[in-house]
Amino acid sequence: MDHDLAKETYPDLLDRDLTELPVADLLEISKKLIVTDHYLWVNVLFKDKKHYSLLRIESGIDVDLYKLSKKSKKLVNKLLKRNGLFLVKY
Repeated sequence: MDHDLAKETYPDLLDRDLTELPVADLLEISKKLIVTDHYLWVNVLFKDKKHYSLLRIESGIDVDLYKLSKKSKKLVNKLLKRNGLFLVKY
């Protein structure tokens, strides 16, 4: 989490590995930040072994993914397809 945001809203999550949290908690945090508190964006840095990727949720509707590993890309595509969505590369 961004340090300023974490200090202000979630001080207990500062410098913490968020993968320890249940998915429901992560969804609730994202919902609060974007829908309730109206932050313009939330950046989520995640790691697959030694490879880092970035998930950026902007304005509550746009989602950008950067530098996905092959394994992560397969998983994301599977989740998107299941929900009738797709990736657009630009």
